[in-house]
Amino acid sequence: MAGISFNGAYNHFIQDYVSKDVTQADAHRKDELRDVYKSIARLNKKSPLYLLTDDDKSRNEAIDIKERARQLQGSIIGLNNQADRSSLNHSSAFTSDEEKVLASYIGKTPEEDVGNIGFDISVSQLATPQINTGRYLPKDSTGMSPGNYAFDVRINQQEYEFQFSIYNGDRNIDIQDKLEKLINKAGIGLSASIIEDGNRSALQISSTKTGLRPGEISQFEIYEVNTDLQKGAVSYLGLDQVSAPASNARFTLNGEEKASISNKFTVGGKFELQLKETTEPGAQIHVGVQNDNEALKKHIHSLVSNYNTFVKEASGAHVEKFKSDKLRSDTVGIAIQHMSNIEDIGVKLEKDGTLSIDDELLSQAVSGPGSREALSPIKAFSDALIEKTKDISIDPMKYVDRPVVNYRNPDSRDTSSPYVTSEYSGMMFNNYC
Repeated sequence: MAGISFNGAYNHFIQDYVSKDVTQADAHRKDELRDVYKSIARLNKKSPLYLLTDDDKSRNEAIDIKERARQLQGSIIGLNNQADRSSLNHSSAFTSDEEKVLASYIGKTPEEDVGNIGFDISVSQLATPQINTGRYLPKDSTGMSPGNYAFDVRINQQEYEFQFSIYNGDRNIDIQDKLEKLINKAGIGLSASIIEDGNRSALQISSTKTGLRPGEISQFEIYEVNTDLQKGAVSYLGLDQVSAPASNARFTLNGEEKASISNKFTVGGKFELQLKETTEPGAQIHVGVQNDNEALKKHIHSLVSNYNTFVKEASGAHVEKFKSDKLRSDTVGIAIQHMSNIEDIGVKLEKDGTLSIDDELLSQAVSGPGSREALSPIKAFSDALIEKTKDISIDPMKYVDRPVVNYRNPDSRDTSSPYVTSEYSGMMFNNYC
Protein backbone atom coordinates (compact mmCIF):
# COMPACT_ATOMS: atom_id res chain seq x y z
CA MET A 1 0.00 0.00 0.00
CA ALA A 2 1.06 3.62 -0.34
CA GLY A 3 1.56 5.56 2.91
CA ILE A 4 1.16 9.33 2.59
CA SER A 5 1.64 12.34 4.88
CA PHE A 6 -1.21 14.30 6.46
CA ASN A 7 -0.94 16.99 3.77
CA GLY A 8 -0.92 14.31 1.12
CA ALA A 9 -4.08 12.75 2.58
CA TYR A 10 -5.83 16.13 2.60
CA ASN A 11 -4.86 16.80 -1.02
CA HIS A 12 -5.99 13.31 -2.03
CA PHE A 13 -9.47 13.69 -0.54
CA ILE A 14 -9.99 17.27 -1.68
CA GLN A 15 -9.17 16.19 -5.25
CA ASP A 16 -11.50 13.18 -5.06
CA TYR A 17 -14.53 14.85 -3.55
CA VAL A 18 -14.52 18.35 -5.00
CA SER A 19 -16.80 18.68 -8.06
CA LYS A 20 -14.88 17.59 -11.16
CA ASP A 21 -16.76 19.82 -13.60
CA VAL A 22 -15.28 23.12 -12.42
CA THR A 23 -15.88 25.79 -15.05
CA GLN A 24 -14.89 29.37 -15.70
CA ALA A 25 -18.16 30.36 -14.01
CA ASP A 26 -16.68 29.11 -10.71
CA ALA A 27 -13.50 31.20 -10.94
CA HIS A 28 -15.01 34.38 -9.52
CA ARG A 29 -13.26 37.72 -9.21
CA LYS A 30 -13.60 39.79 -6.03
CA ASP A 31 -16.21 42.07 -7.59
CA GLU A 32 -18.26 39.05 -8.72
CA LEU A 33 -18.18 37.53 -5.23
CA ARG A 34 -19.22 40.91 -3.82
CA ASP A 35 -22.22 40.96 -6.16
CA VAL A 36 -23.24 37.47 -5.00
CA TYR A 37 -23.05 38.59 -1.38
CA LYS A 38 -25.16 41.69 -2.09
CA SER A 39 -27.76 39.55 -3.88
CA ILE A 40 -28.02 37.21 -0.89
CA ALA A 41 -28.33 40.19 1.48
CA ARG A 42 -31.15 41.70 -0.61
CA LEU A 43 -32.94 38.34 -0.67
CA ASN A 44 -32.60 38.09 3.11
CA LYS A 45 -34.18 41.47 3.76
CA LYS A 46 -37.25 40.85 1.62
CA SER A 47 -37.94 37.15 2.09
CA PRO A 48 -40.75 35.86 4.33
CA LEU A 49 -40.23 32.98 6.73
CA TYR A 50 -41.01 29.58 5.18
CA LEU A 51 -41.70 26.18 6.64
CA LEU A 52 -39.45 23.46 5.23
CA THR A 53 -40.77 19.92 5.37
CA ASP A 54 -38.63 16.86 5.95
CA ASP A 55 -38.67 15.77 2.30
CA ASP A 56 -35.50 14.22 0.87
CA LYS A 57 -36.79 14.31 -2.70
CA SER A 58 -37.50 18.05 -2.59
CA ARG A 59 -34.09 18.71 -1.07
CA ASN A 60 -32.40 16.61 -3.72
CA GLU A 61 -34.25 18.41 -6.49
CA ALA A 62 -33.22 21.81 -5.08
CA ILE A 63 -29.59 20.74 -5.04
CA ASP A 64 -29.88 19.24 -8.53
CA ILE A 65 -31.45 22.36 -10.02
CA LYS A 66 -28.74 24.53 -8.47
CA GLU A 67 -26.11 22.27 -10.07
CA ARG A 68 -27.90 22.30 -13.44
CA ALA A 69 -28.05 26.10 -13.32
CA ARG A 70 -24.36 26.27 -12.44
CA GLN A 71 -23.50 23.91 -15.28
CA LEU A 72 -25.62 25.91 -17.74
CA GLN A 73 -23.92 29.11 -16.66
CA GLY A 74 -20.51 27.47 -16.98
CA SER A 75 -21.40 26.13 -20.42
CA ILE A 76 -22.47 29.55 -21.69
CA ILE A 77 -19.41 31.29 -20.25
CA GLY A 78 -17.16 28.50 -21.51
CA LEU A 79 -18.35 29.06 -25.07
CA ASN A 80 -16.07 32.05 -25.25
CA ASN A 81 -12.86 32.79 -23.37
CA GLN A 82 -12.96 36.52 -24.02
CA ALA A 83 -13.75 39.25 -21.48
CA ASP A 84 -17.37 39.60 -22.63
CA ARG A 85 -18.40 36.00 -21.92
CA SER A 86 -21.57 36.15 -23.99
CA SER A 87 -19.94 38.13 -26.81
CA LEU A 88 -20.69 37.26 -30.42
CA ASN A 89 -17.55 39.05 -31.63
CA HIS A 90 -15.60 35.82 -32.02
CA SER A 91 -11.94 35.97 -32.83
CA SER A 92 -9.43 33.17 -32.91
CA ALA A 93 -5.69 32.84 -32.94
CA PHE A 94 -3.96 31.15 -35.86
CA THR A 95 -0.48 29.89 -36.62
CA SER A 96 1.25 29.39 -39.93
CA ASP A 97 2.06 25.77 -38.97
CA GLU A 98 -0.50 24.16 -36.66
CA GLU A 99 1.29 20.80 -36.79
CA LYS A 100 4.10 22.35 -34.74
CA VAL A 101 2.41 25.15 -32.73
CA LEU A 102 -1.26 25.57 -31.80
CA ALA A 103 -2.65 28.88 -30.54
CA SER A 104 -5.88 30.10 -28.95
CA TYR A 105 -6.92 33.70 -28.33
CA ILE A 106 -7.52 34.71 -24.69
CA GLY A 107 -7.40 38.50 -25.06
CA LYS A 108 -10.04 41.00 -23.94
CA THR A 109 -10.13 43.28 -27.00
CA PRO A 110 -10.80 41.02 -30.01
CA GLU A 111 -11.96 43.78 -32.38
CA GLU A 112 -8.78 45.79 -31.79
CA ASP A 113 -6.48 42.78 -32.00
CA VAL A 114 -7.68 41.25 -35.28
CA GLY A 115 -4.89 41.77 -37.79
CA ASN A 116 -3.02 44.16 -35.48
CA ILE A 117 -1.05 41.94 -33.14
CA GLY A 118 1.13 38.88 -33.67
CA PHE A 119 4.63 37.51 -33.35
CA ASP A 120 7.03 34.91 -34.73
CA ILE A 121 8.11 31.84 -32.76
CA SER A 122 10.74 29.16 -33.29
CA VAL A 123 10.99 26.06 -31.07
CA SER A 124 14.34 24.42 -30.37
CA GLN A 125 13.28 22.06 -27.55
CA LEU A 126 10.05 20.71 -26.06
CA ALA A 127 9.43 20.34 -22.34
CA THR A 128 9.75 16.70 -21.29
CA PRO A 129 8.99 14.66 -18.13
CA GLN A 130 11.51 12.75 -16.04
CA ILE A 131 11.69 9.08 -16.96
CA ASN A 132 13.19 6.32 -14.81
CA THR A 133 13.75 3.04 -16.66
CA GLY A 134 14.41 0.03 -14.46
CA ARG A 135 16.67 -2.95 -15.08
CA TYR A 136 15.67 -5.41 -17.80
CA LEU A 137 15.08 -8.69 -16.02
CA PRO A 138 14.11 -12.17 -17.25
CA LYS A 139 10.31 -12.27 -17.06
CA ASP A 140 9.97 -15.78 -15.66
CA SER A 141 12.86 -15.61 -13.17
CA THR A 142 13.11 -14.00 -9.75
CA GLY A 143 15.98 -12.67 -7.68
CA MET A 144 14.06 -11.35 -4.65
CA SER A 145 13.24 -13.33 -1.54
CA PRO A 146 9.61 -13.57 -0.36
CA GLY A 147 8.71 -10.96 2.25
CA ASN A 148 7.40 -7.46 2.84
CA TYR A 149 9.21 -4.60 1.06
CA ALA A 150 8.93 -0.83 0.92
CA PHE A 151 10.39 2.13 -0.97
CA ASP A 152 9.85 5.87 -0.79
CA VAL A 153 9.10 8.50 -3.43
CA ARG A 154 9.73 12.22 -3.05
CA ILE A 155 7.67 14.33 -5.48
CA ASN A 156 6.25 17.87 -5.32
CA GLN A 157 7.99 18.36 -1.94
CA GLN A 158 6.03 15.48 -0.43
CA GLU A 159 7.12 11.99 0.51
CA TYR A 160 5.13 8.81 -0.10
CA GLU A 161 5.86 5.28 1.06
CA PHE A 162 4.90 2.27 -1.05
CA GLN A 163 4.65 -1.13 0.63
CA PHE A 164 4.19 -4.43 -1.16
CA SER A 165 4.69 -8.14 -0.58
CA ILE A 166 6.46 -10.83 -2.57
CA TYR A 167 5.23 -14.40 -2.27
CA ASN A 168 6.71 -17.75 -3.19
CA GLY A 169 6.36 -18.26 -6.92
CA ASP A 170 6.24 -14.52 -7.82
CA ARG A 171 8.24 -13.93 -11.00
CA ASN A 172 9.95 -10.68 -12.02
CA ILE A 173 7.07 -9.83 -14.36
CA ASP A 174 4.59 -10.42 -11.51
CA ILE A 175 6.47 -8.02 -9.23
CA GLN A 176 6.71 -5.38 -11.97
CA ASP A 177 3.01 -5.72 -12.73
CA LYS A 178 2.18 -5.35 -9.02
CA LEU A 179 4.22 -2.14 -8.72
CA GLU A 180 2.84 -0.73 -11.98
CA LYS A 181 -0.71 -0.99 -10.63
CA LEU A 182 0.30 0.31 -7.19
CA ILE A 183 1.99 3.45 -8.56
CA ASN A 184 -0.71 4.26 -11.11
CA LYS A 185 -3.48 3.82 -8.54
CA ALA A 186 -1.76 6.13 -6.03
CA GLY A 187 -2.31 9.19 -8.25
CA ILE A 188 0.65 11.19 -6.93
CA GLY A 189 1.87 12.53 -10.27
CA LEU A 190 3.67 9.44 -11.55
CA SER A 191 2.82 7.06 -14.38
CA ALA A 192 4.23 3.51 -14.54
CA SER A 193 4.32 1.01 -17.38
CA ILE A 194 6.08 -2.23 -18.25
CA ILE A 195 8.32 -2.25 -21.32
CA GLU A 196 9.48 -5.50 -22.87
CA ASP A 197 12.50 -6.65 -24.82
CA GLY A 198 12.01 -10.24 -25.91
CA ASN A 199 11.88 -12.41 -22.80
CA ARG A 200 13.02 -9.52 -20.60
CA SER A 201 10.98 -6.69 -19.08
CA ALA A 202 11.56 -3.50 -17.10
CA LEU A 203 9.39 -1.13 -15.07
CA GLN A 204 9.38 2.42 -16.46
CA ILE A 205 8.21 5.33 -14.26
CA SER A 206 7.66 8.85 -15.57
CA SER A 207 6.40 12.12 -14.08
CA THR A 208 3.09 13.46 -15.34
CA LYS A 209 4.51 17.00 -15.27
CA THR A 210 7.29 18.37 -17.43
CA GLY A 211 10.22 20.69 -16.89
CA LEU A 212 12.10 21.90 -13.82
CA ARG A 213 11.58 25.07 -11.84
CA PRO A 214 14.59 27.14 -10.71
CA GLY A 215 16.41 25.28 -7.94
CA GLU A 216 14.95 21.87 -8.81
CA ILE A 217 17.25 19.06 -9.93
CA SER A 218 14.62 16.37 -10.57
CA GLN A 219 10.87 15.81 -10.77
CA PHE A 220 10.97 12.86 -8.37
CA GLU A 221 13.34 10.60 -6.43
CA ILE A 222 12.96 6.95 -5.45
CA TYR A 223 14.88 5.52 -2.48
CA GLU A 224 14.66 3.16 0.53
CA VAL A 225 14.63 4.24 4.21
CA ASN A 226 12.17 1.93 6.02
CA THR A 227 14.28 -0.17 8.40
CA ASP A 228 11.35 -2.32 9.55
CA LEU A 229 10.83 -4.00 6.17
CA GLN A 230 13.10 -5.79 3.74
CA LYS A 231 15.21 -3.70 1.39
CA GLY A 232 16.71 -4.28 -2.03
CA ALA A 233 13.71 -3.72 -4.30
CA VAL A 234 14.95 -0.36 -5.62
CA SER A 235 18.40 -1.64 -6.57
CA TYR A 236 17.18 -4.98 -7.92
CA LEU A 237 14.44 -3.47 -10.09
CA GLY A 238 16.47 -0.33 -10.91
CA LEU A 239 13.67 2.03 -9.92
CA ASP A 240 16.09 4.89 -9.17
CA GLN A 241 17.79 4.81 -12.59
CA VAL A 242 17.05 8.10 -14.41
CA SER A 243 17.04 7.38 -18.14
CA ALA A 244 15.77 10.82 -19.22
CA PRO A 245 15.82 13.88 -16.92
CA ALA A 246 13.02 16.45 -17.13
CA SER A 247 13.74 19.40 -19.41
CA ASN A 248 12.17 22.78 -20.12
CA ALA A 249 10.80 23.97 -23.43
CA ARG A 250 13.14 26.41 -25.20
CA PHE A 251 11.98 28.78 -27.91
CA THR A 252 12.33 32.32 -29.26
CA LEU A 253 9.64 35.02 -29.52
CA ASN A 254 10.56 37.56 -32.19
CA GLY A 255 14.18 36.45 -31.76
CA GLU A 256 14.25 36.70 -27.95
CA GLU A 257 15.23 33.50 -26.08
CA LYS A 258 12.54 32.11 -23.74
CA ALA A 259 11.96 28.99 -21.63
CA SER A 260 8.92 27.27 -20.07
CA ILE A 261 8.45 24.28 -17.76
CA SER A 262 5.43 23.27 -19.87
CA ASN A 263 4.65 23.00 -23.55
CA LYS A 264 1.46 24.99 -22.86
CA PHE A 265 1.79 28.63 -21.78
CA THR A 266 0.43 32.13 -22.37
CA VAL A 267 2.03 35.02 -24.21
CA GLY A 268 1.26 38.64 -23.37
CA GLY A 269 -2.19 37.88 -21.97
CA LYS A 270 -3.44 37.49 -25.55
CA PHE A 271 -2.45 33.99 -26.64
CA GLU A 272 -2.29 30.50 -25.19
CA LEU A 273 0.25 28.40 -27.08
CA GLN A 274 0.67 24.62 -27.28
CA LEU A 275 4.07 23.46 -28.57
CA LYS A 276 3.81 20.17 -30.46
CA GLU A 277 7.06 19.81 -32.40
CA THR A 278 10.38 21.60 -32.76
CA THR A 279 10.98 23.80 -35.80
CA GLU A 280 13.81 23.62 -38.30
CA PRO A 281 16.82 25.78 -37.43
CA GLY A 282 16.11 29.33 -38.54
CA ALA A 283 12.45 28.60 -39.36
CA GLN A 284 9.77 30.89 -37.89
CA ILE A 285 6.06 30.28 -37.28
CA HIS A 286 3.79 33.33 -37.31
CA VAL A 287 1.01 33.69 -34.70
CA GLY A 288 -1.84 36.20 -35.11
CA VAL A 289 -5.57 36.91 -34.61
CA GLN A 290 -8.39 36.64 -37.13
CA ASN A 291 -12.20 36.75 -37.22
CA ASP A 292 -13.73 33.29 -36.83
CA ASN A 293 -17.23 32.83 -38.24
CA GLU A 294 -17.10 29.07 -37.65
CA ALA A 295 -16.45 29.66 -33.95
CA LEU A 296 -19.43 32.00 -33.86
CA LYS A 297 -21.70 29.34 -35.39
CA LYS A 298 -20.39 26.78 -32.93
CA HIS A 299 -21.08 29.24 -30.09
CA ILE A 300 -24.72 29.62 -31.15
CA HIS A 301 -25.18 25.85 -31.62
CA SER A 302 -23.74 25.18 -28.16
CA LEU A 303 -25.88 27.91 -26.58
CA VAL A 304 -29.05 26.43 -28.10
CA SER A 305 -28.03 22.88 -27.16
CA ASN A 306 -27.34 23.82 -23.53
CA TYR A 307 -30.62 25.73 -23.27
CA ASN A 308 -32.59 22.80 -24.75
CA THR A 309 -30.96 20.36 -22.33
CA PHE A 310 -31.83 22.56 -19.36
CA VAL A 311 -35.48 22.90 -20.47
CA LYS A 312 -35.85 19.15 -21.07
CA GLU A 313 -34.36 18.29 -17.68
CA ALA A 314 -36.70 20.77 -15.99
CA SER A 315 -39.66 19.26 -17.85
CA GLY A 316 -38.68 15.75 -16.76
CA ALA A 317 -38.78 16.48 -13.03
CA HIS A 318 -42.07 15.26 -11.53
CA VAL A 319 -41.33 15.31 -7.81
CA GLU A 320 -44.14 16.32 -5.51
CA LYS A 321 -43.58 19.77 -3.98
CA PHE A 322 -40.98 20.63 -6.65
CA LYS A 323 -42.18 23.39 -8.97
CA SER A 324 -40.75 22.02 -12.19
CA ASP A 325 -43.44 23.77 -14.26
CA LYS A 326 -42.45 27.14 -12.82
CA LEU A 327 -38.76 26.49 -13.55
CA ARG A 328 -39.57 25.50 -17.12
CA SER A 329 -41.92 28.44 -17.71
CA ASP A 330 -39.37 30.92 -16.31
CA THR A 331 -36.68 29.57 -18.63
CA VAL A 332 -38.90 29.31 -21.72
CA GLY A 333 -40.16 32.83 -20.97
CA ILE A 334 -36.64 34.13 -21.54
CA ALA A 335 -36.57 32.46 -24.96
CA ILE A 336 -40.01 33.85 -25.84
CA GLN A 337 -38.89 37.34 -24.90
CA HIS A 338 -35.66 37.30 -26.91
CA MET A 339 -35.92 34.60 -29.58
CA SER A 340 -39.42 35.02 -31.04
CA ASN A 341 -39.74 36.15 -34.66
CA ILE A 342 -36.06 35.75 -35.62
CA GLU A 343 -36.50 32.75 -37.93
CA ASP A 344 -34.83 34.76 -40.71
CA ILE A 345 -31.42 34.21 -39.08
CA GLY A 346 -32.04 30.49 -38.68
CA VAL A 347 -33.14 30.18 -35.02
CA LYS A 348 -36.73 29.08 -34.37
CA LEU A 349 -38.66 28.76 -31.12
CA GLU A 350 -40.59 25.47 -31.16
CA LYS A 351 -43.97 24.81 -29.51
CA ASP A 352 -42.39 22.78 -26.69
CA GLY A 353 -40.16 25.71 -25.72
CA THR A 354 -36.97 24.34 -27.26
CA LEU A 355 -34.98 26.03 -30.03
CA SER A 356 -34.00 24.68 -33.45
CA ILE A 357 -31.42 25.94 -35.97
CA ASP A 358 -31.45 26.17 -39.75
CA ASP A 359 -27.74 25.98 -40.59
CA GLU A 360 -28.06 27.55 -44.03
CA LEU A 361 -29.87 30.65 -42.75
CA LEU A 362 -27.52 30.91 -39.77
CA SER A 363 -24.44 30.80 -42.04
CA GLN A 364 -25.87 33.62 -44.15
CA ALA A 365 -26.60 35.70 -41.05
CA VAL A 366 -23.14 35.13 -39.58
CA SER A 367 -21.26 36.03 -42.75
CA GLY A 368 -23.55 38.93 -43.76
CA PRO A 369 -22.51 42.60 -43.49
CA GLY A 370 -25.06 43.32 -40.75
CA SER A 371 -24.32 40.23 -38.70
CA ARG A 372 -23.84 42.11 -35.43
CA GLU A 373 -27.27 43.73 -35.55
CA ALA A 374 -28.97 40.58 -36.84
CA LEU A 375 -27.56 38.44 -34.04
CA SER A 376 -28.19 40.93 -31.23
CA PRO A 377 -31.27 38.97 -29.96
CA ILE A 378 -29.04 35.93 -29.43
CA LYS A 379 -26.58 37.96 -27.37
CA ALA A 380 -29.43 39.38 -25.28
CA PHE A 381 -30.76 35.84 -24.82
CA SER A 382 -27.35 34.63 -23.67
CA ASP A 383 -27.02 37.52 -21.19
CA ALA A 384 -30.51 36.85 -19.81
CA LEU A 385 -29.79 33.13 -19.35
CA ILE A 386 -26.63 33.91 -17.38
CA GLU A 387 -28.58 36.26 -15.08
CA LYS A 388 -31.27 33.60 -14.61
CA THR A 389 -28.75 30.93 -13.68
CA LYS A 390 -27.21 33.29 -11.11
CA ASP A 391 -30.68 33.89 -9.64
CA ILE A 392 -31.35 30.13 -9.42
CA SER A 393 -27.95 29.46 -7.83
CA ILE A 394 -28.56 32.04 -5.10
CA ASP A 395 -32.08 30.80 -4.22
CA PRO A 396 -32.87 27.31 -5.62
CA MET A 397 -35.50 26.86 -2.89
CA LYS A 398 -37.90 29.17 -4.73
CA TYR A 399 -38.74 26.13 -6.88
CA VAL A 400 -39.70 24.02 -3.85
CA ASP A 401 -43.23 24.29 -2.47
CA ARG A 402 -42.74 26.02 0.90
CA PRO A 403 -45.69 27.17 3.06
CA VAL A 404 -45.25 30.75 4.28
CA VAL A 405 -45.13 30.97 8.10
CA ASN A 406 -44.72 34.70 8.47
CA TYR A 407 -44.41 37.58 5.99
CA ARG A 408 -41.89 40.32 6.55
CA ASN A 409 -43.31 43.39 8.26
CA PRO A 410 -43.29 46.11 5.59
CA ASP A 411 -42.95 48.80 8.27
CA SER A 412 -40.01 47.19 9.98
CA ARG A 413 -36.41 48.11 9.42
CA ASP A 414 -34.74 46.09 6.64
CA THR A 415 -32.43 43.68 8.44
CA SER A 416 -30.96 40.39 7.33
CA SER A 417 -32.39 37.15 8.69
CA PRO A 418 -29.79 34.43 9.28
CA TYR A 419 -32.45 31.74 8.87
CA VAL A 420 -33.05 32.51 5.20
CA THR A 421 -29.48 31.81 4.11
CA SER A 422 -29.26 28.77 6.36
CA GLU A 423 -32.35 27.01 5.04
CA TYR A 424 -30.59 25.81 1.90
CA SER A 425 -27.37 24.71 3.62
CA GLY A 426 -29.13 23.47 6.73
CA MET A 427 -31.48 21.17 4.85
CA MET A 428 -28.51 19.06 3.80
CA PHE A 429 -27.54 18.40 7.45
CA ASN A 430 -30.87 18.12 9.26
CA ASN A 431 -30.77 14.32 9.16
CA TYR A 432 -27.78 14.40 11.50
CA CYS A 433 -29.86 15.89 14.32
